[in-house]
Amino acid sequence: MKIEKELKRMSLGNTLIIRPGALGDAILTLPALHSLRLSGARELNILGTPVSWSFLRPSADVALRVHDFSSPAWLGLFAEGAPLSPVARELLSRIQTAIVYLSGDTSVLQRAFKSAGIKTIICSSPPIASTASGSHAAELLLEPIRTLTSAEHAQQALRIADQSDDPLIALSEEELIRAKAELSALGCARFCAIHPGSGGRTKCWPASNFAELALKLPERGLTPLIFFGPADKAVKDELERAMYSAPSTQHSALAVVSRPLREVLALLSCCEGYIGNDSGLTHLAARACPTLALFGPTDPAVWAPLGKNVRVLRAPGGDLRALDVNTVRNAVCGL
Repeated sequence: MKIEKELKRMSLGNTLIIRPGALGDAILTLPALHSLRLSGARELNILGTPVSWSFLRPSADVALRVHDFSSPAWLGLFAEGAPLSPVARELLSRIQTAIVYLSGDTSVLQRAFKSAGIKTIICSSPPIASTASGSHAAELLLEPIRTLTSAEHAQQALRIADQSDDPLIALSEEELIRAKAELSALGCARFCAIHPGSGGRTKCWPASNFAELALKLPERGLTPLIFFGPADKAVKDELERAMYSAPSTQHSALAVVSRPLREVLALLSCCEGYIGNDSGLTHLAARACPTLALFGPTDPAVWAPLGKNVRVLRAPGGDLRALDVNTVRNAVCGL
């Protein structure tokens, strides 16, 4: 058994993971990264969407590097006959193991890897909302690499999501101090985070409902801290119209707009709770504070965020318009 573990550790060496996608895709892949890290990978190179992985922090036991999947430097991996760029050649010369989470034909990619001398190549289609069922997405992403790691490390990697000190996410003391100082300067003591956006409109609880909920939170001594990403302009406008047309003079909600993910993570960690749709930010929040995730058409058995204090509400019939404000408000209190 010890010999087998050592052989696995040596075979991992420097590992390349191809995983493009949005923030939620990246966070759901964290257990796979942890399993590789625990099994002895010395360097993890991620070919993906840099902004989606910008929540990562340097790790003491593994080098983490994120490369831009959309850069023309990688064209030689995907286009038949296209030469490898110097950047790609240099990276691949150091890689022992390549793990590819891509749908479709990967034959060109595999030939490029073999020509570069990469010994172990694993290709697997990532889970997608239209086909994934049964197991959780994080477990589905772990499945293809079980030959490289161990069952013990896979389970340990999943358990890390229930801890507050994930070494690939954990906030530094300086980051926490800055976040606390920023919120303290606002003159409010207790905050509840809200994110009304998502990658698809059918996955969004109506913005007017979020507005009504935000207006009720001060009754419980909580100031709404509403997060908006770069793609949330439409829902931001809709929510603000609903809030400021409400017959209330108490509009104490505060907006956090398009901030770097490490700053968002730090601010979330200072909140007493979070409410959001099935979105990448909800997956991030679940690692930082008690989280209520609102689900409609997508299956929470597959896509629920991982975290130590997460509650999921699924709308009747999968239609978020059927989920009333009082039900969500009571669930928030339950957090």
